Amino acid sequence: MMTRDQRRMLLISYAYPPTGGGGVQRSVKFAKYLPRYDWRPTVLTAADPSVPVRDKDLSMELDPQTTVLRAKTLEPSYRTKQKLIATDDPSSISFKRWMKQCVRKAGMSLLQPDPQILWNPFAARLATQTLRQLPHDVVYVTGPPFSSFLLGRTLKRRFGLPLVLDFRDEWLLASQHFENHQRSGIAFRRQQVMLGKVLRAADAVVATTQASAEELAGQIQATGGRASVHCIYNGYDEDDLPALRPASNPSDRLRIVYTGTLWKLTDISPVVDALIQLAAADPDSASRIDLILAGRRTPHQDAIVAKLDATVVNVQRHDYLPHGQSLELAASADVLLLLLADEPGAERVVPAKLFEYLSLRKPILSVCGNGETASLIGQHGHSYRFSPDQTNRIAACLVTLLAERPVPSTGLDEDLSQFSRRRQTSQLAAVMDAVSR
Repeated sequence: MMTRDQRRMLLISYAYPPTGGGGVQRSVKFAKYLPRYDWRPTVLTAADPSVPVRDKDLSMELDPQTTVLRAKTLEPSYRTKQKLIATDDPSSISFKRWMKQCVRKAGMSLLQPDPQILWNPFAARLATQTLRQLPHDVVYVTGPPFSSFLLGRTLKRRFGLPLVLDFRDEWLLASQHFENHQRSGIAFRRQQVMLGKVLRAADAVVATTQASAEELAGQIQATGGRASVHCIYNGYDEDDLPALRPASNPSDRLRIVYTGTLWKLTDISPVVDALIQLAAADPDSASRIDLILAGRRTPHQDAIVAKLDATVVNVQRHDYLPHGQSLELAASADVLLLLLADEPGAERVVPAKLFEYLSLRKPILSVCGNGETASLIGQHGHSYRFSPDQTNRIAACLVTLLAERPVPSTGLDEDLSQFSRRRQTSQLAAVMDAVSR
């Protein structure tokens, strides 16, 4: 029940349980803990989102007292979108292939900044009805999809409510890497204009890394906006950890676990190349390595992983796992694998899984360039960090880790409370307190 001192926020998140994924967890955890800080969320989400995964575990976390509004979308299903972007044999020429390319290019050109723009008309209608019936104090929007920020701007202009934008990823950086995004110069310039409009409309902007916050602050200044800028990292929820029990693995094997999506920004090729090199030079050691992957993989990344099938390395593949099962799998690891490709702008990115990795007190094998991820890893826990071009050193590290079996838990006394979901929700509540005065 809402107390007399609580205020209401409209929390707009295109993806919400039963949809799964790391970005969904951020919204769910905020909604879970906001009432403790005198904010009652009304969640606006898509009734039929075009998303790749579902997660029953996250559905079980929803507070029955939280109102969840679901607006339909005209966006094609995720499967349909994947069929359109699927690559046929480039040497083949067919009318069907030509038609797919034409439809895809036309759709990507029209649906800017992303296909989820087809949700906005229905979401705006439902949000308008809700805000007219029940006063709210703040509109909070999380993206991607970045089209939701345009919805937030519309609602601010319509109702005059403070607008808080949560950038889980940088808009312009993500548009260069995400699936289903057009990468032409025209599309990029159109999105720059859209970004400028939403930044000028915002009262506060939240980023998930310090470097991204600084980047956004510069963009706000350049566009003439006045929004305050804040960094609220992704994190871990203490409630998810008590039931986890470290596994007792065979002392002669090394269990390496990676959870999450494998795509352009989390390229696994440096690790695969290191394992292939080790298998050729020391097949006995390579045969005692278990590489467990859990999560979505792009076709390109799947092809890279498939190279290990011709070696003695034991590779276990799982599709997306519900959050609880994913954590259990990570807790069973001897070493957790963290990947971040050395792409321009990646120095400002911190994979969301890092904080749950840290909370499990496991050694981390990280393959990333210099930047905020490398800095955080260096400050917390026992880790082995290599840049993506250090294949030889990664292979040597694997031999060292095998020799150190069993690999002990680390950082048991380390204070990670700054990354707890409760602490981060208190930071968000403080932002909303400031803009709603």
